[in-house]
Amino acid sequence: MKKFLLTVTLLFSCVLAFAQVQLSPEGERKCLELTRSMSIKLRLNEAEYIRLKALNRSHVAKTDEILRAYSQDDRLKTEKIAELEKGYEKTLTSFLKPNQLQAYAVYKEEKKVRFMASSEEN
Repeated sequence: MKKFLLTVTLLFSCVLAFAQVQLSPEGERKCLELTRSMSIKLRLNEAEYIRLKALNRSHVAKTDEILRAYSQDDRLKTEKIAELEKGYEKTLTSFLKPNQLQAYAVYKEEKKVRFMASSEEN
């Protein structure tokens, strides 16, 4: 029971910490679409969905911030985005179960293929 209460308390704290991130309507839409898509592909339960949404909100906000702050310096912008992605991956994979990790690997690969296909069209 103590472990359960501790887990719920920590989860609630994380949600509150991430909930304070302010996003533009466009950023909020991106976050919601990403979270919904990932939750379906990864078969997340409600608690995992909440954690993922908080993580995605933070990720989208930080990405937008980096894009604005380093708009004149492509090298530094790329470096900061890569650093942010590593942190995102680490946090995300810390709460996924083994079968969800496999589904996430497939999701990432599909996302990469879609990106490459859309790049070729342009």
